[in-house]
Amino acid sequence: KRALAAMGERTPELSDQYRKQIARQIGLGALAYGMLSVDNNKDIVFDINEALSFDGRTGPYIQNAFVRANSILKKAGSLPGSANYDYELSNHEVQLIEMISRFPAIVQQAAGEYRPLVMATYAYDLANTFHSFYHAVQVLQSETEEIKAARLRLVAAARQTISNALLLLGITAPEAM
Repeated sequence: KRALAAMGERTPELSDQYRKQIARQIGLGALAYGMLSVDNNKDIVFDINEALSFDGRTGPYIQNAFVRANSILKKAGSLPGSANYDYELSNHEVQLIEMISRFPAIVQQAAGEYRPLVMATYAYDLANTFHSFYHAVQVLQSETEEIKAARLRLVAAARQTISNALLLLGITAPEAM
C-alpha cells in the first residue's frame, strides 16, 4: 500500500491491477535492498519511508534506472544489430561503459566474500551512473544515426546489467513505474 502511495500518479495510463503489481515489485524491492545494502555483520535500522524513496540509495531508485533504459529502448522501436563506437565518447558514456565492465568482478567479489552489500552498492553506483548518462546524453536525438545506434546499444547493455544486478539481489525490475 505504501509503495502504491509512493508511486502517486506517475503512471495514470496503467490499469489499477497492473499498478498494484508494480507497487508490489517496488515494495519488495525496497525491503530487499534496504536489508541487503547493510553489511551483514551490522544491525539494520529499517525506515519504510526512506526505503520507498525514488531518490538515493534505495531499491526503487535502481528499479527506476531500469525503467528509464527500458523506456528509451521502447521509444527507439528496435535495437540496432551492431554499432560503431568510432566517435568521441562523452565522459558520461565512458563512465557508463567502465561501470558496466566491472560487473563480472563485482559478482565474483560479492560471492567470494559472502557479502550482498558489495552487489547492492554496485547496483546503486550503476543506477547512479546511468541516471547521470540519461540526463546528460541525447540518445534518440543523437547527431548521427551511427551515434544513435551506439548509444542505443549502450543503453541496452546498461539495462541488462541493472537487471542482472537486481536479479542477484532477489529484486524484480518492473517494466514501468
